[in-house]
Amino acid sequence: MDPPSSIRAAMGDDHEGDDDMEPVFIDEGDCEVALDLDEEDDAPMDSDDEIEGDPNAPIEDRDAEGTELVPPSEDAAAVVRAHRGSVYACAWSPTAADTFATGGGDDLAYLHRIAPDCAVTSTPLKAHTDTIASMAFNHDGSLLATGGLEGKASIWNVSTGELMKTLEGPGGGLEWVRWHPKGNVLLAGSEDFTAWMWNAENAELMQVFAGHSNSVQCGGFSPDGRHVVTGSCDGSLRIWAPRSGECSTLFQGHPFHDGPVTCIDFHASTPGLMLTGSEDNTCRLVSGESGKVLGTLAAHTETVECVGLNADFPFAASGAIDAKCVVWDLNTLQPRTTLMHDKAVSALKWVPGTACVYSTSIDGCVRLWDTRTSQCQAAKWGHTKGVLDFAPSPDYKSLVTASDDHTARVFQMVQ
Repeated sequence: MDPPSSIRAAMGDDHEGDDDMEPVFIDEGDCEVALDLDEEDDAPMDSDDEIEGDPNAPIEDRDAEGTELVPPSEDAAAVVRAHRGSVYACAWSPTAADTFATGGGDDLAYLHRIAPDCAVTSTPLKAHTDTIASMAFNHDGSLLATGGLEGKASIWNVSTGELMKTLEGPGGGLEWVRWHPKGNVLLAGSEDFTAWMWNAENAELMQVFAGHSNSVQCGGFSPDGRHVVTGSCDGSLRIWAPRSGECSTLFQGHPFHDGPVTCIDFHASTPGLMLTGSEDNTCRLVSGESGKVLGTLAAHTETVECVGLNADFPFAASGAIDAKCVVWDLNTLQPRTTLMHDKAVSALKWVPGTACVYSTSIDGCVRLWDTRTSQCQAAKWGHTKGVLDFAPSPDYKSLVTASDDHTARVFQMVQ
């Protein structure tokens, strides 16, 4: 099975729906963590150790790969070569500066620990039978969720690397997985036009959100945990009541997008404020509180792959296949500046408390920008193919990247 369409799109030319609810619907005190203590878990492996069998043996070629790049330098503090296929997803623990994870086209996830000297120890997480295209740590960093294109999510104990639960039900691959901001509840969007919500403690299915007519490409919980939001290739954005599963608000048709919704971000402190990106080359600023489209942000000439709302300044950013990262003034809905890359922009994320933004690109580079001056503060190289995903460390000074070149790299962006 192919990787999710958002990943395929990011590769560019190189790859020819409100009810009255309590603020939090999960009581953390009601949850018990039941550990599945399996004595036959795989032992950790060092990043330099060989994989069992022939390390050069080919894996199933389900993902076409682009031309190799020649990086001008090797700037990574650590290079992880555990995977035998493209690395599509990565995540960094929100509570442990030494713990991150990766998942890839070899159907494997790895849990990594990085030492002060930047040596990396990797533990394989074996449960999936297809590409792992999404992963996320829960709010306290104790659990890791991985989502596979076979339609299953796996829950792992981060301390031990043990498989705790397998969450099943979707009839298509999982495009993304997201945790509730305060409880161990997992949400996933599927290619089968639905989103699924489980209690990760006991693998109980809590809700299925059905109403889209195409793949559920993006989504998540609202920052207060009161709502579920999903964006789809059917061109709609839906806000759902988690308990009832009913769609309370629907954005579809004019003045919303005229194409598949590819990405979404939530404002951290303004209730209901969201930014979406689309294959129609535009972004939409919407309010889930009023159910209105607040504005159209148009400056790109190709599909918008990633968006981000700054929590501290009235800024937003969008990255697209046109190699542009556009920074927006939300007061005027006009571009403040355009940050150029050599190829498609694959991911971006604002640095909390600042006007700085990280971006990654299919050009293989990781960049840190000061959007007030439009200056690139740091550019780090090393990948020989495009960067498909990245995740920041808890202090945002380092990043882990996932690449089509079969590696993950750790970059120290700020000293």
